[in-house]
Amino acid sequence: RPELNARKHAKTLDPKGNMDEQFPWHARYLIVMPGELLQLTSRNNVPAAVHRVVVATDAPRLSAPVLLRARPGTKMDVERYMGSLENADDLLLESNGMRMEAIHDALQPLSKQ
Repeated sequence: RPELNARKHAKTLDPKGNMDEQFPWHARYLIVMPGELLQLTSRNNVPAAVHRVVVATDAPRLSAPVLLRARPGTKMDVERYMGSLENADDLLLESNGMRMEAIHDALQPLSKQ
């Protein structure tokens, strides 16, 4: 879980908790969760984040999503985005010319039926 990794890292930087009075550990970090389009264009180097929210009852939850999406119906143009087809790997070549909705559907895990 990303927040536990952040807390563990915070403890290594401030083992005595001296900074906690001014800035608690959770106020010192930003967690970025990439989406499917970044996964595709980064050639799977940055996987899309799968997550769920557990609501705490004792403190408010802060969230500031920034959603960057292609327009519905937009087709992936690998040559335009990557400069040439020579720079594309198999996943990008497979998605070339596909609509963004079809790419989204193809990246979803298979359901257990």
